[in-house]
This record gives sequence, C-alpha cells and structure tokens, in this order.
Amino acid sequence: MTKVKQLRLWGKIAYGTGAGGFSLIDRVLITWLFYYYITSPLEGVDALMPPFAFGIIMFFGRVIDAIADPVIARWSDNHSGRLGRRIPFMLFSGVAYVVVFVMLFYPPVTEQSTLNSVYVAVLLGLYFALFTAYVTPYLALLPEVARSTRDRVDLATFKAIFSLLGVGVALIGAGILIGTLGFHGMVWVMAAIGLVLLYLPMFIKERDYAEAKPATLGLIEAVTTTFKNRPFVIYLIGNVTFWLGFNIITLNIPLYVTILLRGTENDTSIYFGLAFVVALLFFPVVNILSKKLGLKVMMMFALVAFLVLLPVFFFLGQPLLGIAPETIAYILMGLAGLPLAVIFIVPDAIVAAVSDLEEKLSGQRREAMYFGAQGVILKLALGLSTVITGALLQIFGSTIAQPLGIQLTGPVSALFILVGVFVFTRYPEKEVQAFQNEVV
Repeated sequence: MTKVKQLRLWGKIAYGTGAGGFSLIDRVLITWLFYYYITSPLEGVDALMPPFAFGIIMFFGRVIDAIADPVIARWSDNHSGRLGRRIPFMLFSGVAYVVVFVMLFYPPVTEQSTLNSVYVAVLLGLYFALFTAYVTPYLALLPEVARSTRDRVDLATFKAIFSLLGVGVALIGAGILIGTLGFHGMVWVMAAIGLVLLYLPMFIKERDYAEAKPATLGLIEAVTTTFKNRPFVIYLIGNVTFWLGFNIITLNIPLYVTILLRGTENDTSIYFGLAFVVALLFFPVVNILSKKLGLKVMMMFALVAFLVLLPVFFFLGQPLLGIAPETIAYILMGLAGLPLAVIFIVPDAIVAAVSDLEEKLSGQRREAMYFGAQGVILKLALGLSTVITGALLQIFGSTIAQPLGIQLTGPVSALFILVGVFVFTRYPEKEVQAFQNEVV
C-alpha cells in the first residue's frame, strides 16, 4: 500500500467534534420533541399530538433509520469523487440534517391535528435518514484516515469525549436555554452549535490520509460478505449483548431511583451524571491501556465488570453491610462509569481493525458497511431491550408494593452480557493485528 500522511493531533480533535455535533442535536430531539408535542409549551395549546400517535411515528422513524444504514453504507463504500468516499456525504447531509431538526419544532398548525402527525412522520423519517447519511460515513472515516491501532484509539477517544460533551450540553443546557430564550430560542442555539461541530471534520482532507478505491459490490453481496468476516461477527455478538443488557438498565434507572430508592425524578440526573463524569475522567486511562494491553483485554474488562455489577441492581433500596441504600447506589453508578468509558472508545477501534480483513474476503475496502451492519443489529437489540423490560415489569410488577420486575432487570441484563463474555473470548486479536500490520 502506498504511504499516506499520518493524521496529526489537530485532525484527531477535528474528527471528534463531529460526534459532538450529532450527539448534541440527537439528544435534544430525543429528550424534548416528545415533550413539545405532547405537553405543548405553546401558549393556549394543550397538546399538538396524541401520545400514542407520537410513539407510532417514532417507531416508524427508527425503522427508516435501520433500513438506511446498509443502503447509505454501500453507497458511501462505492462512491468515487475528488473529495473521497466519506466527506461528500457528511458535507451535503449536515446542513439538511440540522434544518430538519429545526423544522420539527415548527408544526404546521398550533392545535391537535392529523396534519401535525403527517408532518412529524415525514420529517422524522427524513431526520433519521439524514442522521445515517452523516454518521455512517463519519464512522467509516475513522479506519481510513487512521491505519494503526494507536491512531484509531486516539480518534475513538476524541470521538467519545466530544460525544459525551455533546450529550452533557444537550441535557444541561437545553433546560437553561428554554428558561431564558424560550423553546424556539433553545432549538436555534443548539442547531447553531451542532452545525459548527458537524462541519469541523471537513477540514480533514480525506484524500491526503486515505487511499481506498471505491468498492463495487451490490447491496446484498456487500451485506452477506460482511457477515462472513468471523472476527467481526464475534465482536458484534459481544458488543450487541452488552448494549442489550445495558439498555435494559438505562431504561429502568428512573424506576430504580423513584421506586427502589424512593427518590424523586430530579435525583435521576445525579445518578446518570455520576456514571458519565467517571467515564469522562477515565477516558485517558482507557486510551493508554488500550494501546499497551490491546483492545481485546479492554473489551473483556468492560464485559466482565458489567457482568459483576449488574446483579447488584437487584438489591438496590436495601442496606448492605450496614451501608445506606443511597450510598450503595452512588458507588454502583460510579463503578459503572469505568467499563462505560471502555465501551465508548474500544468498539469503534475494533470495527476499524476487523474491517481491514475485508481485503482478504473481497479485495476491497468497505468500512462503511461494517458500521452500517453493526447499526442495524444494534438498533434491533435496543428495540428488543424495550420489549424485555416491558415484559418483566408487566409480569413481575413495577410498583413499591410489587417491585420484583424492576429488581430482576439487573440479573436478566447480566445473563445477556454473560453470553457476550463467552463469545468474545474467541475474538482472534492476534490474527486481526497481524493483518493490520501487513497493510499499514
């Protein structure tokens, strides 16, 4: 392979800012759009849409999101242009993505109407398609502009830092801005910040750092060939089982706080915040250890750590060893931040590494399809986690009088992660690393 430039520190930081942009915008939308339409903040308007209708429309949007993943991935992998295979998609989707985000908060009529439902359905479908059109090529850019494990871990670390900061700005800043500038003022400020962050990665000249020819495989062949990559499938099972289990926990944190710990809804943000702050502080440690110990060791640490921690959620609200329940909850969430930091960084670096093996399978580089295929499976798993949570709460109870359904979410989550631990022990890191060294 012809020698290409190595991405410098400024380029790694610029790459990470893109994740900050779409994380900020997406978190604002997920947090506030439902609230906006169901309990309208507009003066004199009770609601703009029935809750059930909004739920169905959001599900429709997620279906569009899942379908778009492999389609956009294949399109990006096969694209040929003077700006490269990834930057053009990010360049042309970014503005449209932000515009649709803003438009979603401007319903056509200020009353409950079928027109609002149709409007939101169309725009949410477009929103998720544009989200994928930016994010999938963005993720595929990582293994193209960084060819060594060291550089890939650096890029994944900056991506994780800005992603977490974007979520933090959305969760903390949105409420403050609504109070000072109103709802639409908040939307415009967040859109402006997000737009700037989305376009900073454009300063990376893709062609200077990547020398990959456009792929030629059709959509079906591209998808099936991707799943013939054994290391990728092993990694995917480990990562998906983690997110399936962890999302069950995430969905139930408000119930842990309000039912098991007898706290308030406001206390929920404290527990979330504690885990994310610990994760952010632990990012530099993950970066260093991933380079020294390898990606497999770090991923195994994350899986095993959660496997140990999650069953303890069964005992939330009960004093253990003379320690107050609230203290136990703080310790548990703080400790969860350590493996969470790993999961924010290491999986992207692993996908980047296993996508190198594609050259053995098809003689082509198709990084986007690997992230696209992962996206489809992850979204299905996240949907399944919601179904499992609902079944546990429905069957075993979710009240102060009958909390067993909530308590069981921890052990059940651990069972899924246990599957991931067993499968991921077979991840052939030496084989992947050996081939990576050949092509660098």
